[in-house]
Parts: sequence; structure tokens; C-alpha cells
Amino acid sequence: MYEEYIKSERTPAGKVLEHILRKAKLTQKQLSEMSGIYPQRISELIKGTRDFTIQQSIDIEKALGIGIEGYFYKIQANYEVYAFLTEKELTQHPDLSKFSTALFWDTRIEKINWIKNKEWVIQRIFEYGNSQEINEAIRFYGKDTIITILHNIGSEWKKETRVKNFKEFLQ
Repeated sequence: MYEEYIKSERTPAGKVLEHILRKAKLTQKQLSEMSGIYPQRISELIKGTRDFTIQQSIDIEKALGIGIEGYFYKIQANYEVYAFLTEKELTQHPDLSKFSTALFWDTRIEKINWIKNKEWVIQRIFEYGNSQEINEAIRFYGKDTIITILHNIGSEWKKETRVKNFKEFLQ
């Protein structure tokens, strides 16, 4: 039952603990009494204002009957690695001055993760972008990456525009 959470890298350990408590219909105070950890500390762990120590993780696991040693500590480590890599990826982006904010009308351009969302970004640029935006995408991602992604788009929506731009800029 608990194995599903340990693989979750996008969820902080405190949120997992909160979810488990809710499913078990336990309060933070009850967990505090069961684990011997101060109620304030349980609250801080759930809110994410304090990190789990190995000892706290083990004490809470025992109190909840979770048979995976270091469970919350491992979830916390997975989340921290994910957050670090995501933060690093956010520094990698094309020259944003080359893009119109209208191209990404549904999001803030400075919040786009250009690495994780490259399929969506490339599709958007080749469907709605102008020559400056398309050329900047080619410079940033490289022709091979863009060609591969464009060939794998299954949607018929704006396909004609994508094909036209593909022929004009990549052939």
C-alpha cells in the first residue's frame, strides 16, 4: 500500500504523511502520542517547514505500521533531488526576448520548464510561432530534437501549419 508513495518524486514527504493520516483517520496529536514526537514537530513536518530526520522517519513509520525503513526520509530525498533538478532546468531556456508573450498566452513564459515541456513548447512554436520564434527554438533545442518531436506529434490540430513550418525551416 505504501510503496506507491515512495516512487513519487513530485510530492513532499510531509504531504504524503498528511495523506496517510487522513486515510487512517488519525490526527496529528494522535500520531504525536503514538510516535513520541512533539505535536508541533509533526505539524512542521507536514507543512514542510522542517525536514524529516532519519529518527523521526523511523518513529513515525513504527507508529503507523509502515514496514519500509526510512520511508519518509527516502520520500523527502526523492523530492529534494526532483526539486533541485527542476530548479536547475528552469535556468536553461532560450532567449526569452525572442518570444512574444502572446505565443504562450495560457502561461507565464518565465515559468515554463523548457526542458521537461519541450514537446509541448516545440509543438506550440511550430503551430503559432513566427520566424524569429521558430529560429530561436531551433537554436536552443537543435534540429535533430525538433525533427524527432515534430514527427511524433499525433494530433491533426494545426498539422498543416506545423508541416509548412517544418518544410520552411528544417528542410
